[in-house]
Amino acid sequence: MRKIIDFLIKNVHSLTFIILILFSITQIINKNYYHNSKFNFFSNSLVNSINQSKQSFNEYFELKKINESLISENNFLRNKYSENIEVDSFVPINNYLFESAKVISNNIKFSKNFITINKGKEDGVEIDDGVVSNKGVIGIVNNTSEKFSTLISILNTDLIINAKIKRTNHFGSLNWDANDTQLLTLYDVPKNAKIKINDTIETGGMSSIFPKDIPLGIIENFILPAASNYYEISIRLFEDIGSIQNVYVVKNKFRNEINELEKNNE
Repeated sequence: MRKIIDFLIKNVHSLTFIILILFSITQIINKNYYHNSKFNFFSNSLVNSINQSKQSFNEYFELKKINESLISENNFLRNKYSENIEVDSFVPINNYLFESAKVISNNIKFSKNFITINKGKEDGVEIDDGVVSNKGVIGIVNNTSEKFSTLISILNTDLIINAKIKRTNHFGSLNWDANDTQLLTLYDVPKNAKIKINDTIETGGMSSIFPKDIPLGIIENFILPAASNYYEISIRLFEDIGSIQNVYVVKNKFRNEINELEKNNE
């Protein structure tokens, strides 16, 4: 303890100088928009690079699990083609482009969760591109840099996805209530829909972000609230969002044209 005190006394001027320099730099960054934006850009790039290195390190020890996931996806696609039908999870193929990506940062413990992937502007990723896995929807891109992108996770209470019941084609709005990370709620399905437990839920295709018929999950439970004409349906996701590593960025080649057309109706 005595040595520490002696060191502080001996170097008091140097330490004071360092503290004042750090305080000055902090004030410059906080009070100046240009410096603040540059600092945030640098720090975000550094954090993303560290996360990417960490992800690569972790993947080395999870190669078996990753390989099993890829085998499962290949078998799914092979079975669809062998049945001589379209790959319903990725249609219409002619309208959409798919870019593979890896998750480098992910959280599921908040009510508004975000995911970072290792593809950005230089890979053609844009805001409002969808992101999927071989088991369902993961989220929607909300921000991009040159090499990275963040997306609003499906486990984010602000995200609402158009979804439908595969067997009956009834549409609704899928949203997370910030409770169970495996359960979402499907709203706005009318009470005349003949729904059943274990019915499959898919994307409805009523937006320009996701193709229709991407599998999402199954009905685990449902209720019809008093004095309501619409069900509240609990959906158990096929995908475990907390363990995803490989995803696909979905780009609708005609999204801008569709959006411009729909603006004329507003």
